[in-house]
This record gives sequence, structure tokens and C-alpha cells, in this order.
Amino acid sequence: MADKYNVKATKKDGTTYEGVMTTKEPRLVNGLFAIAEHDGSWTYIQPDELSEITFKPVVEENQE
Repeated sequence: MADKYNVKATKKDGTTYEGVMTTKEPRLVNGLFAIAEHDGSWTYIQPDELSEITFKPVVEENQE
């Protein structure tokens, strides 16, 4: 099972947010979806503004 997931959230207006999360399901924080972006910042989106949200496992190769 993957420890990290790439998340991509697309709003109804076409705006897309991408990041990496350590969960495979969206988290609601005070009624908003919380998206951790690649630079460490967070974006909070109202669920009714989203048209799509996807979580894909990040496959990390063992570096030995």
C-alpha cells in the first residue's frame, strides 16, 4: 500500500490544484476539502465547487 498519493482537484470553473498527500481520501476541515500543495501550502475548497478529485498512489522505488 502506498504511503503517498498525488491528489488533483478540479473546480467547476476549470481551476486545478495538485499536491501530494499521505491519505487516499479527501479530508474535510471545517466543511472544506483540504489540499496540501507541492510547496507545502494548503488550499481549502468548498465541496460543491469541485467537479473532480482524484488520488493516485505514488510508487517509490527502493534505493539501496
